[in-house]
Amino acid sequence: MTDSNQLLRDYAERDSEPAFRELVGRYVDFVYSVALRQVNGDGHLAEDIVQTVFTDLARQTRHPKASLLQGPCALGGWLHRHTCFVASNFRRAEQRRQIREHIAAEMNYLELTGEPAWQQLAPVLDEAIDKLGPEDRDAILLRFYERRDLRAVGAALGVSEDAAQKRESRGLDKLRALLAERGVTLSLGVLAGFLAERTVGGGARLFGAHRE
Repeated sequence: MTDSNQLLRDYAERDSEPAFRELVGRYVDFVYSVALRQVNGDGHLAEDIVQTVFTDLARQTRHPKASLLQGPCALGGWLHRHTCFVASNFRRAEQRRQIREHIAAEMNYLELTGEPAWQQLAPVLDEAIDKLGPEDRDAILLRFYERRDLRAVGAALGVSEDAAQKRESRGLDKLRALLAERGVTLSLGVLAGFLAERTVGGGARLFGAHRE
């Protein structure tokens, strides 16, 4: 039987599709079983992960400096690590999708039932923001009042984009707690949605009116 390392070289150096198909045939059940465990038995998601893993393997193998072709090839180890990595990315993407759908459902419900939550929130919102610590307050104001993306927020605060996202999340959590003390109870998703959608104004029109 041809060694897996040789099959990789055949594909990389001679563009041998049969060699790559042989590799896929040898390892597809292995990769699928790892993927299936990583996504709690979701067969459709596991299949998507398998496709991504072997697409990445093909791309990695064809790279001029492919590490898989340098020295002895532990292909099984690479496939296991990469399958776990891809599955982790898929899980995070799925979690973000579910969160977005949940927030959208909450916002739609509020729109259908009128604006009682916003009417409760509006009078106490800025007072609560003012009670935040400087770092949290600046993150909230930059993100929602100045409408900057996380990269710009991080640049303004002198931190990384990831750190800016953490500050935003921390600020929202503290703001929600301060609002709850004032009798306004909202989920983090709805609070962020209100800040994003309702923090608007027509102040510029005042200056436009004076200039005319």
